[in-house]
Amino acid sequence: METAEKEILSIDITPVEDEQYIAPVQSANTLFHFFTEPDFLYSTLRGKALIPRFYAEYVDYLSIGLHQVAYPMVCFCDINIHRLEDHLSTYGNYGIAFSKKWGIHHGVQPIQYVNRSSILCNEFSKAFATATQVQEDIPVNDYLLAHMCYLKPISGPMLRNGVTIQKNFTDEREWRFVPNLHQIDLPQAVTDDYMSTIKVLNETISDNDCCWLKFSLSDIKYIILRNDADFEEICHIIEETTDDYTVQRRLFSKVLIWDNIKEDF
Repeated sequence: METAEKEILSIDITPVEDEQYIAPVQSANTLFHFFTEPDFLYSTLRGKALIPRFYAEYVDYLSIGLHQVAYPMVCFCDINIHRLEDHLSTYGNYGIAFSKKWGIHHGVQPIQYVNRSSILCNEFSKAFATATQVQEDIPVNDYLLAHMCYLKPISGPMLRNGVTIQKNFTDEREWRFVPNLHQIDLPQAVTDDYMSTIKVLNETISDNDCCWLKFSLSDIKYIILRNDADFEEICHIIEETTDDYTVQRRLFSKVLIWDNIKEDF
């Protein structure tokens, strides 16, 4: 395997039409995505798409000789509404939510939390070290990189708003959509020495809608706002996005204002 920043994966996401969906009973039957600013939510509604971005994560726990690796992704959580308060305080008070069935159909994948003392972590490190010595392009190399896109330690450091915090990541119950960047000739991951390229890479993804996670307005399950002051603006955005009065009314009914409901859960 060549260095991770040069690896390009060919990911074929083909929905399984006849797979029976079984609703969960111990987690939310919903995938939530949150924004720090209302404008990010508004642009998502206007574009009817969530646009993946490269995010850097610490990978020291894998012992593969790398400190950080950035992957393109859209992140979700499946936390029940009555337990969302802490998550919102970290990731923002503006959100959009879809059914879990919708997410599965569109290739959204729950991540795997890794115990650094486990056999899994040890064997992954050895497999990755071996793969980096192989010059040929073989499927196992692509698999290791794809697998790493969906790994996270049970707990560890996290950079948020310029500050490093310690976090138990299992509380996030994270799911990810990772696009296939092979189709636009971009790397599927970048490592330590190439972090400065992330801004340009994200701009390129933003210009190529084939990499976006698209949805229809009818797919939306909830829209979450911080307070009453945001409601008037979201009504304008919805009215701009569709002139179908029935669709507008349905979207209005899906708006949850967090300050008004959080004390009732």
